[in-house]
Amino acid sequence: MLKKLTERRQASTRHDDATGGALVLGALGVVFGDIGTSPIYALRQAVVDAGSVNVQIVMGVLSTIVWAVVIVVMLKYAAYVMRADNEGEGGIIALTALVRSGYEKGRRRVPRSLLLAGLFGAAMFYGDSMITPAVSVLSAVEGLTEISPAFGPWVVPVAAAILIALFALQHRGSNAVGHLFGPVMSVWFVSLAAVGAYRIAQHPAVLKALSPQWALALAVDRPGIAFTILGAVILALTGAEALYADIGHFGRRAIRIALVTIVFPSIIIGYFGQAATLLFVPGSVQQPFFRALPSWALIPGVIITVLATIIASQAVISGAFSMTSQAIELGFLPRMRIVETSKQHRGQVYSPAVNAILFVSVLFLVLVFRSSARLTSAYGIAVGLTMLVTTIQMASVSRYVWGWPAARAALVGVPLLIVDLTLVAANIPKIPGGGWFPVTVGLILFVLMSTWNRGRELAASHAKRSEPLDAFLRDTFSGETPPARVRGTAVYPGNKAGMTPAALKSNIRHSNVMHETAIFFANVSESAPRIDEETRIETRDLGSGCYEIVARHGFVERMNLPKLLESLSGELGAWRYDPARTTFFLPRDEVVEGCAKGEMMRWRERLFAQMSFHSASSAEYYGLRPEDVVELGVQIAL
Repeated sequence: MLKKLTERRQASTRHDDATGGALVLGALGVVFGDIGTSPIYALRQAVVDAGSVNVQIVMGVLSTIVWAVVIVVMLKYAAYVMRADNEGEGGIIALTALVRSGYEKGRRRVPRSLLLAGLFGAAMFYGDSMITPAVSVLSAVEGLTEISPAFGPWVVPVAAAILIALFALQHRGSNAVGHLFGPVMSVWFVSLAAVGAYRIAQHPAVLKALSPQWALALAVDRPGIAFTILGAVILALTGAEALYADIGHFGRRAIRIALVTIVFPSIIIGYFGQAATLLFVPGSVQQPFFRALPSWALIPGVIITVLATIIASQAVISGAFSMTSQAIELGFLPRMRIVETSKQHRGQVYSPAVNAILFVSVLFLVLVFRSSARLTSAYGIAVGLTMLVTTIQMASVSRYVWGWPAARAALVGVPLLIVDLTLVAANIPKIPGGGWFPVTVGLILFVLMSTWNRGRELAASHAKRSEPLDAFLRDTFSGETPPARVRGTAVYPGNKAGMTPAALKSNIRHSNVMHETAIFFANVSESAPRIDEETRIETRDLGSGCYEIVARHGFVERMNLPKLLESLSGELGAWRYDPARTTFFLPRDEVVEGCAKGEMMRWRERLFAQMSFHSASSAEYYGLRPEDVVELGVQIAL
């Protein structure tokens, strides 16, 4: 009989029920760093791409940015996408899992195209994670040249030094300085609004750009220029995905309150102030953000700008770590080392491999492009593709999770899809000038993620055909030479409940020995972020000192097998967990190539084999000490 543990989850407060100032302040420091620092370069790049600073161009660009923020950030993400939380979690990975669970609950097969779209969006997020720190820090440090042209040669070295220090400190976690993020970003948004209001007060005529007529007039009179500037307008939307991704940390209400009351007004006022500067301050086209500052505020303005871009970069890097951890649990990436950096705050993790890849990529971008103006040519295409995937996934959520009629789902989804496709199309010309980098990185990661996911599916299908555990134990103990029993406990972690672990077969075949207590552990990762304590663990007494444990966990939860076994005291008869008398038998998988029978191309089989070989050990994943582990080589035939 399956036996469910009755341990109850401790009472907890959901973020959605909290609107305290602490959550709003925290959201300012983490969620809005990217979109909040976009005014440093977005309007400037759009006007430069337009090739003119006349009234129609500047007002048209300004109006386009304003309404793009309204449509994409306020309507699409804040009002629509943020409703699709996966039990409190957000982001492209959580959204993909939500789509998958929606189909599974309806007992429908998940279209592989939707799963691949989610993996593609996640891969493009990594490409964006490489560009954001580089362009943000470079654009801020370039403010030094406004203080004195003599700082020009120092821009790249200073930016590189800041980024080197930032990545070098990642292993310590962001918790140590995280309490400063909110206050610093609060000062940033207040400063942004104050400078914008100062310039608007001098030239209030720019407020006419609140009317979408200016954007429409530019599109009608100069369609070529209007289309071109969309490639820069998307820079004002970078970071919109963070509104959704950080639901799990701050909740919808806190994020929306911060957005509506502080962030949106501040960035819009800031853009209007820059437009006034462009129109009425000669020679400001290269740096309208810094030229908008009063002369006495230039030095403190540069300092707070640098701090804000460092915080924005930290938030993006931390987001990449979190998404990697989620992707591993959902089977989208091979196991790699993930370190929890905070015991107080859930979700703060660090991945040495991801940190190293991001560091090399960001430093490469800074040293090769050497200016934010050049780097913006590489920025936007990855953001647009991630936004496009989000819209596609949201259509499935609306239809199959929320149960909307097809007409209603299309009424909302089609206009958003048109907007996203237009933004992506406008960014395609950027590919030769630098957009190739995030696209190439994203495509490589997409191939890796899709190959790993497909290989895991085939391996799981093979596991389903393995011998049932009950039958194997019955045959083993009733045979002519039953295994000798030795003292202690043997634990066999596996992935499929009710099936015989390959490590057990290998151990019996080679030594014909079993411990007096044998525990067969099935680790099941669900499409939900967290699992109720009431249904998390199931145990089954198989007789002869053998037990099966089925443990379910969500994609934001970290598995620690020793702690789990310790919590089972009294649940498996008289057995008690004793680390000194427990040995963990883990399979060391070796993928056999050429057995997929046409289900995977040969080069993908080889790629999956290499990824499997280089993935982190199961011992580290389960939180085991190396001295307690015995690894047995097991061949996996796809």
